[in-house]
Amino acid sequence: MKTLFAITFFLFLISSCRQEDKKVPAATGGTKWSQDSIKQYFKDSIAYRQYNGQLGSGDSLNNFDTFSRYILTDIKAKNISDPFILAFEENYIDTSRIEAGKQWFRITVDPVFRIPYCLILEKVNNKSILTLKMTDGYGGYYSGYLNFTSSATDSGSLYNSISSRLHQLNFWEIKDDTTCSGGGDGEVWTFEGIEKGQYNLVSRWFPLNCGDEITQKLALIGVELRNRSLFKNYLQAKTEMTKKKIEEWYPDK
Repeated sequence: MKTLFAITFFLFLISSCRQEDKKVPAATGGTKWSQDSIKQYFKDSIAYRQYNGQLGSGDSLNNFDTFSRYILTDIKAKNISDPFILAFEENYIDTSRIEAGKQWFRITVDPVFRIPYCLILEKVNNKSILTLKMTDGYGGYYSGYLNFTSSATDSGSLYNSISSRLHQLNFWEIKDDTTCSGGGDGEVWTFEGIEKGQYNLVSRWFPLNCGDEITQKLALIGVELRNRSLFKNYLQAKTEMTKKKIEEWYPDK
């Protein structure tokens, strides 16, 4: 009897210590959250949950699918269910409000078992600005949250060169790549671009090794920007990984 009581008490303690899921209140749809509130809630309750709560948190706000559906309702974005945009402290692109003069390209990478990273190239006042961001997440399991940012500025030639290659690939008209069916492990790259009021989003699984010629050329653009951002140098300093391991985990081809 004492053993049964001890087990029951132990289970009670475990359930009491669990982080309580915040259920969706009936009035949530009419409640406007500030950007700071959105970021803080995401960081505290979603960023470090396995699969960002998308498997196992039901209708709780700690499930990012539920969170985006109820809290980010005023944003009409193709990737509104992608938690990595918030994790990188980036903005979702509202397709109903595209800036006509914006010249911008973004790649987010979710690599399984590794550190997620994001590359943003933008042309502002005839200057190219390349930004690298990394989180403290564990790719494929949870996004983590932004803990590294580096930016470099040079002439507009870098953006012009990348833009020219995107136009050669007809980026703004690219649809699905039916030659690659995806897989379990590996990594997902998401490419987004804005020019002349046009926007497109292209998501690919392991694009360096799976997909058609256009997919692989997109991946090579990502590799070039990654190398220009000194990603591998920063990653080595950040994690103390060996150069050999970095080259193995983040290949250039």
